[in-house]
Amino acid sequence: MTDKRRTERYLPIVGWLPRCTSRSIRVDALAGIALAGLLVPEGMAYAGIAGVAPQIGLYAALAGMFVYAFFGTSRQLAVTATSSSAAMTAAVVAPLAAGDSAQYAALVSTAAIAAGAMFLVGGLFKLGSVAEFISKPVLKGFVFGLGLTIMVKQLSHFTGISRGTGAFFEQLWHAIKSVREINPVTVMVGVVALAVLFLSGKYAPRIPSALVTLVLGILAMKYLGLERQEVEVVGNIQARLPSLKLPRANPEVLSDVIIGTVGIVVVLTAEALATGRLFAAKHKYEIRPNQELFAMGAANLASGLFGGMIVGGGMSGTAANEAGGARSQISTIAASLFVALTVAFLMPSLRLLPEAVLAAIVIHAVAHLVDFKQLKYYAQIKTGSLWVALTAILGVLLFGILKGLVLAIGLTLVAVMKKLSAPQESVLGRLPGTERFVDMSWYPEARPIRGVLIVRPNAILFFANANRVLNHVRGLLSSAESATRAVILDLEATPEIDITSVEMLAQMNEELMTAGTTLYLVRVPNRVADLLGRSGLLQKLKGEQIAADIATALESARDIVPV
Repeated sequence: MTDKRRTERYLPIVGWLPRCTSRSIRVDALAGIALAGLLVPEGMAYAGIAGVAPQIGLYAALAGMFVYAFFGTSRQLAVTATSSSAAMTAAVVAPLAAGDSAQYAALVSTAAIAAGAMFLVGGLFKLGSVAEFISKPVLKGFVFGLGLTIMVKQLSHFTGISRGTGAFFEQLWHAIKSVREINPVTVMVGVVALAVLFLSGKYAPRIPSALVTLVLGILAMKYLGLERQEVEVVGNIQARLPSLKLPRANPEVLSDVIIGTVGIVVVLTAEALATGRLFAAKHKYEIRPNQELFAMGAANLASGLFGGMIVGGGMSGTAANEAGGARSQISTIAASLFVALTVAFLMPSLRLLPEAVLAAIVIHAVAHLVDFKQLKYYAQIKTGSLWVALTAILGVLLFGILKGLVLAIGLTLVAVMKKLSAPQESVLGRLPGTERFVDMSWYPEARPIRGVLIVRPNAILFFANANRVLNHVRGLLSSAESATRAVILDLEATPEIDITSVEMLAQMNEELMTAGTTLYLVRVPNRVADLLGRSGLLQKLKGEQIAADIATALESARDIVPV
């Protein structure tokens, strides 16, 4: 590999930037300005979800997008704070900050640095496939519950009631009990803001609806005298660019922050790679998952060191970027520069932004997470996916975000184990007039070989299903109409086995020998054969008991079975 290729592999901007033309740069820059129009209000809103000052969400957008542009392989991915990262960050940090706002902000930035380190390690050890560890129904259920949790937490800002605590149902019950505290004017402001967001999204999708809503909210506050109606505003916001520094977090809780951040990284990996792949497929190019982890790591390190929060590749920002015409990361570089200008010069003008408008922006931003259409689809296909998704939703709503995430991952593992341990063996027979051996449940015309049982496990063999295979063979032998003198185990569809499976095969061989039956292993994959050899089982079997195919095993069995 040449030095240029090696540099381009780890710093993709070196490859695509020289190919940009003045026209493409202009188009991408305009897309970036439009993207910033979405991300400025959303960044402030996500900071509110995380429980930190509005500018911290903007610091994250500024640093995350700019740094990702150098290292990422997606052309459209917008790496900023997301609703998922914000909500999960709050769940990790809030119990550790002990009500200290300065410590809270320091822990949020520390979590971003920890996430960055984890992403970098994942890229270094090529763990891009970790995104597949959470099944789609479980992930959909988790983010559905996450969306509802975020929405209910906005009720205090949206209605003017006092803020509640706890998981979804506790917050909802608090809102119901506090109905007498509702400020009608605050509700009206929030409802109008929501209407503007949803209607402009439907009828004028190219307009930066979040920015328009933000500006209208400030103007309404300024000229309609809403402060006299006790409508809460964001208030004074620090107006300066961030500086590079290590956050001063309490060292006693660092281990808790790191442990809590692991779950956030898993979810953001799945979210970012799914989003990146979606738009890569649409524009006919490929992303490199392990490089994406490296890029996400660099973006999070930058965000944390500049006082920001955890960033990820969110769907809403990326979709807006692509809809604006972005075809390279020039757009996110332009967007980050626009955000920097906002932070440096425009923050004081946001002082009059109503909290209800910011809550409406949050609700609009997470509305896509509450995906009833996907649940309806799971119900239609009737695979059990609906119940898995509903369990994940209830886990988040009942136990909170972090415990809900643990439950969601646990559900994935249970689903995998159940799938792998479910009966998947085929009993094979010969198609008349051929030497083809097929599953007799699918080919009724296939015929068994007299005195021979041919079984094919259709999955890896491991501790959860090894004994099931043995018991299945025992059951088939006991129900056979005539004596079975040979059992052929076709391992073509079994690429891996573990030590429990080796012991099971040894036990099967011993039992069959005692009963006067010979075991044959055919089409044994190399990795399986290596383990059987290291375990000593191959040495116990005679040479003819290991065959290249079923026909060869049948030839060896002719001496003991009238085939």
